[in-house]
Amino acid sequence: MRVVPFAALAPTVSAVPTAVNSSDVKNAHAGRTAVTVLNVNDDPATLYLLSLTLKQGGYQVLEATGGREALRIAQGRPDLVLLDVHMPDIDGYEVCRRLRADEATHDLLIAHLSSVSVQREDRVRGLAQGADAYWTRPLAEDELLANIEALLRLQTRARDAVRARDRFLSIAAHELKTPLTVLRLNLERAVEMVVNDADADGAMGKRLTPAVRHLTRLQNLVDNLLDVSRLSTQGVALVVDTVDFSQVVREQVERFQAPARSANVALTAELPDAPVLLFGDRRLLEQAVGHLLSNAIKFGEDRPARARLSTHEGHAVLAVEDQGVGIAPEEHARIFRRFERVASGGRFDGLGLGLYLAQEIAAAHDGTLSVESALGQGACFELRLPLHRTQRY
Repeated sequence: MRVVPFAALAPTVSAVPTAVNSSDVKNAHAGRTAVTVLNVNDDPATLYLLSLTLKQGGYQVLEATGGREALRIAQGRPDLVLLDVHMPDIDGYEVCRRLRADEATHDLLIAHLSSVSVQREDRVRGLAQGADAYWTRPLAEDELLANIEALLRLQTRARDAVRARDRFLSIAAHELKTPLTVLRLNLERAVEMVVNDADADGAMGKRLTPAVRHLTRLQNLVDNLLDVSRLSTQGVALVVDTVDFSQVVREQVERFQAPARSANVALTAELPDAPVLLFGDRRLLEQAVGHLLSNAIKFGEDRPARARLSTHEGHAVLAVEDQGVGIAPEEHARIFRRFERVASGGRFDGLGLGLYLAQEIAAAHDGTLSVESALGQGACFELRLPLHRTQRY
């Protein structure tokens, strides 16, 4: 047995492309809502040329020739404030400071654009006052547009992250509240029976059984959150050894028989007679299979579900099929992301983590997880993992 480190993948952010094509830059934001730039400069010629470049790049442009005017127009919340530093009434540093101090404008995207003669201290001061970027002229048109587009991309990613966080908190609060409420009511009634010695008909057992079930559900929710947290921060360590994947699938199918019966889903398995050997982390492989089976049961719509294990071209291939609600093709990629739940209307519970975790576990074993499905036609999730070297040929 040996331990193999597995680091969670994180996207690499590049500030500005090394080579820019003007048409690429102009089309980069063609599919989103029009982007408005407030261009602030006290020099009429510079103001005109910058505005012309921005308009040619596909941006809507507002103009201000001084700091006071810029503060007034910024109340309309443009997407970006392109701010000159040296202005006669209020300089760019002070404008930036005031925008950051104002609740209505504190989160605006602000970039200083100044002459090449500025010193390092000027840049430090501008960024310290709250600017998101500090650029110097002369700046080629393509380079200016590329810098703006890169800054807007970073802002979009940050906003998407905040929305994902807020969506997760909403889902988590709902998912945790429901079992906790049921658990509290059942335990309160059980305590009342003990105090009153009123359990002649075994009513306490009837109260405690659902309490235990909801405790298990809470434990699973917390375990999933901890697993995602580890993936996002330090990654996981694979404790690898030779694993009979056929046995793993068999045991997980048996383990999920009770929840399948509760959901009125007939869960079956088709397994080869011979062992299917992998080199992997048994605990994580059990977890991945469990997530796929849980998903099939949850969305099975009271219809049969099946786990089929086979080998093909040096890989173990596990297909988990259900005949439930199905998934629209345009949603296939999204369902493997964190906290994503395709089903709407509150019909299905869960945090939207199972498929994400299963895919990460597959990737950690140099495998893949994919789906074939159409809306209303069930789904088939296929987990492909490399066979142990002794079984590949």
